[in-house]
Amino acid sequence: MKVLLVPSGNPQTVQSAKLLAARLVIAGIDSEVQPPQNTTVPVVDKHEIALVVPMGGDGTFLSAARLIDFAPIPLLAFNYGTLAFLSGNPERDEVELVADALSGDVLFQRRSTIDAEVTELDGTVKRFTALNEVVYARGASGRVVEFSYGINGTKIAHLKADGLVLSTATGSTGYALSAGGPIVSPEYKGLIVVPVAPHALNTRAIVTAPSDVIEAQISDPGPNETSLFVDGLSADVVEPVSITAVRGSREVQFALGGGEFYANVSRVFFGGPVEE
Repeated sequence: MKVLLVPSGNPQTVQSAKLLAARLVIAGIDSEVQPPQNTTVPVVDKHEIALVVPMGGDGTFLSAARLIDFAPIPLLAFNYGTLAFLSGNPERDEVELVADALSGDVLFQRRSTIDAEVTELDGTVKRFTALNEVVYARGASGRVVEFSYGINGTKIAHLKADGLVLSTATGSTGYALSAGGPIVSPEYKGLIVVPVAPHALNTRAIVTAPSDVIEAQISDPGPNETSLFVDGLSADVVEPVSITAVRGSREVQFALGGGEFYANVSRVFFGGPVEE
């Protein structure tokens, strides 16, 4: 079994990954470095990977999860980025942390994904899985989007807005937070619905039950009028007319060498603990 190192495209991070791979070999741990230009096919067969080590920021973490197609392989992230909420492992020796993860001496946590089904104007149905969020937003024209959304067949609202964020608990500290959504413990298995800059005074985010089905119906879906983003990447969708989202069928396994969730919330969003 091997450790797959997944660096960001930063040349310095790639060099750090190669150095870490050499140190792991000396420690008797077999590893491979994923070329940053290849983000779709792992250089190691998924069945031979014992641990994935994203080396970058949160975008690199999300890319690594997609690279292994959200398989139940632990991801141990090292922070080489800026925000680094997902990649916030403590400043310990990296070889030691990898060894601890391989031996099971770290905290393992399963995070929910989101499965979305998008129907286009011509009847084409496309399916996506995300760890953070699926975002429906205004397109190249810059016009606000108009849509209705509901849960379990009950209509909640009809809005004109900049968009709609459908987020996991993990994604609650990402775009959903910026759009006014709550910070949700990663242990929570439901989803969060957050309208983005709605033209209304009485709209709030909604935290749903794990079994709930979220539905959005889109008004006037002309070409280039709307966009769809999955974990920050533009999706191949031209004229969506409806989006259905549920808790994903797969879970992503985090290997946490430290950095408790609420301590990270304090560090990243509130500038660290308040001194008494």
